[in-house]
Amino acid sequence: MLSQFSADYFARSPVIVFPIVALAIFMVVFIAVTVRALRSNKDEVDHLAALPLSDSEVDSHG
Repeated sequence: MLSQFSADYFARSPVIVFPIVALAIFMVVFIAVTVRALRSNKDEVDHLAALPLSDSEVDSHG
């Protein structure tokens, strides 16, 4: 009985739109980031991976 009541309540509730929109936004961003990561150039990835290890920039805390 409780599940039928909750299903009926959420079927008529306008608030149910917000989680659906949030899920759609999340899925679009997730797919975009995944496609960008899979299509990235190996040279660019190697350059970005080496950035934290490079000493070519002056430290601003020094």
